[in-house]
Amino acid sequence: VLRQHGSWLGGKLIISIDGAAGTGKTTVGIKLAKELNYQFLDSGKIYRAYTYKMIKNNTLEAIDIINQLSTTNIEYKYLSNKEILKLDGQNVSDELHSEQVDKYVSNISKIPEIRLKMTELQREIAKKNFIVVGRDIGTVVLPNAELKIFLTASIEERARRRFNERKNENLEEIKNSIKLSEVIGKNLSLKRRDNNNYLALCPF
Repeated sequence: VLRQHGSWLGGKLIISIDGAAGTGKTTVGIKLAKELNYQFLDSGKIYRAYTYKMIKNNTLEAIDIINQLSTTNIEYKYLSNKEILKLDGQNVSDELHSEQVDKYVSNISKIPEIRLKMTELQREIAKKNFIVVGRDIGTVVLPNAELKIFLTASIEERARRRFNERKNENLEEIKNSIKLSEVIGKNLSLKRRDNNNYLALCPF
């Protein structure tokens, strides 16, 4: 069915994949992009790159975070089925899932000025023939996407996915310390936050 949808308009579509953290958005998106020979964008990595810069510069006050927008350049490419993300000319693709970035990315991404700028950047990147995954992609970032997918999963499944992602990363401190019970606890908190965020977006 998706292959048939991908042939609409000569295959020139934007497909959005939304859902809560740990539901498999990225896994599904990458597989779908490969199947349809589309470009792929994990929108969350744009926020993670900016957060990484703020951490490196020890810039964690809201006003200072906003002021850094004018001097920040983020470039994104999808080459040979791999995401390449450059921050001010430096490839930071392998630096975006540290514990520090995990700790600060949510609060930084909530700042309205940051969301506005990153949304503009995501729209510039995601032209036709793109699979774009992330929060609020089909409702806020790319409301005109021709095909919209929303994924769900149980808290336990979301926790297992996050646990396996972290264990598979080349971060020794996480490999040695992370516990599934801790991830489940964090995902319960994420669920409460997700529910609140989506409720705010529902048009009723």
